Amino acid sequence: MRKYVYTLPILVLSVIAALALVIAPAASARSVAFHANEVAPAAVCPGQTVEGMSAEEQVGVMFCMTNYARSVNGLAVVSQSRPLARAAEQKSTDIVGCDEFSHEACGRPFTFWDKKYGYLKGCWKAGENIAWGTGQYSTVGSIFTAWLQSPEHHENILGPYSEIGIGLEVGNLEGNEEAAVWTQDFGSHKC
Repeated sequence: MRKYVYTLPILVLSVIAALALVIAPAASARSVAFHANEVAPAAVCPGQTVEGMSAEEQVGVMFCMTNYARSVNGLAVVSQSRPLARAAEQKSTDIVGCDEFSHEACGRPFTFWDKKYGYLKGCWKAGENIAWGTGQYSTVGSIFTAWLQSPEHHENILGPYSEIGIGLEVGNLEGNEEAAVWTQDFGSHKC
């Protein structure tokens, strides 16, 4: 029996969104405060606000922050899955390559790359978070904090998953140069 969890939260981080946060600081502060305990201290997951780190370093910080949020909620940490990592990397590449910020970038279903890299066998669950930003709004900390403030993304981070793949591609997106496009692909083979 296949169990299929189809979650498609979309979150776009941009300069416009950042300006909205400046204009409405009270609402933003309430959202951040609600999940503030889920943001790892910099000493636990260093590099959260550093621009210019390699993609591999940034992915490591995102992995650390994801597991920190899970652990403070009493959940088991997720392990890194090579098939999900390849799928997440390819999704971020598709979003940049097709210039289409979507879970179905390039006309492919959100599970296309999970299936292509052999993850969707037997009983499985899958979920995906995507986001993008530029400059200071593209750092691991900015992206992860924004995901925590979105109920659907937050649900995926704390979801019934045992594995994760994280992808990051930097390129031009929707007229924005040097946009960092993030993908988290979550999965589990537990029935």
